[in-house]
Amino acid sequence: MRYPSTVPPVDPAPAAPLSAWIGALVITAFAGLAAWTIAVETGAPAAAPFVDFNRMRASALRGQGPTRDSATVVMLGSSALKYATRQEPAFADAISSKIGRPVRVLRIVSNWGTFSDYVPLAEDLVALRPDLVVLEQQLLATDRPRKRSFLLWVEGTRLRLGVASPLESSAEDEAYVQFEHPCWKRGFGRGLPDHMRELNEWVAVRPDGPAATAARQFVENLLSAGAEVALVDIPRRPDYAEQIRQSRSAANSGAAFEALQQRVQHWEHGPLDAGLYCDLTHVTPAGQEVTSSWLESKVAEALAKPPA
Repeated sequence: MRYPSTVPPVDPAPAAPLSAWIGALVITAFAGLAAWTIAVETGAPAAAPFVDFNRMRASALRGQGPTRDSATVVMLGSSALKYATRQEPAFADAISSKIGRPVRVLRIVSNWGTFSDYVPLAEDLVALRPDLVVLEQQLLATDRPRKRSFLLWVEGTRLRLGVASPLESSAEDEAYVQFEHPCWKRGFGRGLPDHMRELNEWVAVRPDGPAATAARQFVENLLSAGAEVALVDIPRRPDYAEQIRQSRSAANSGAAFEALQQRVQHWEHGPLDAGLYCDLTHVTPAGQEVTSSWLESKVAEALAKPPA
């Protein structure tokens, strides 16, 4: 037998009025707009594992301490710079043999690199008191697209809140980015349309964006600290080079750049034969022999010059 309940029935909660829903939507929209503005105006945050791994490398180099006659060289750029240069010890030895004194080299690269990746490392790199800093020239004109900056800002916020991310990388991943050469193993790589599509998702020509502005300030800080600075154009496969001509011309034009151009060096190798590339951006081992030897000579010449 079922007994009647002695608990009085509970009236359902009244539905929220339409004005409350509208207010919530307005607040959400303003929060989203604020997040978008922060991401676009302050720039895409660098990935914490990338920063931590390369800060550790810079700290280790600083801890070694330069000898009285040694020279310190820092190189920053995209993966194209990695493929174009021999690994740091071999690169340093080649320069040392040309100038007759010890050379220390720190090369840091970022896939689809813009200077937004290097902003957290800028003070660490200046603190190394390098004799020469070589930057890919495109860093002075490019940034993350606004949509990508926003998505990276959201991802960074998630990680700061302790929310796991499938995009989070490890020190092993970062070592792979810095030192491995996967396109030598996989062959020619993607075609030009697919490459350009991905490039446009990650890199935009924004000379006045926060990353390019920070890159120019970094150069100013280096010059003030007494370092020499060289801007280098790493050659790309000829058909791809035509497609990215805009970012290269934007990097060395305009009032912002004119203030720097008389105080920095400009290095450009010129085009290479298409057969020296394993894909649109990265040279083969034979191509590396050409580009690395050229860069080693340019660095040696710069270090041999008396300070300005």
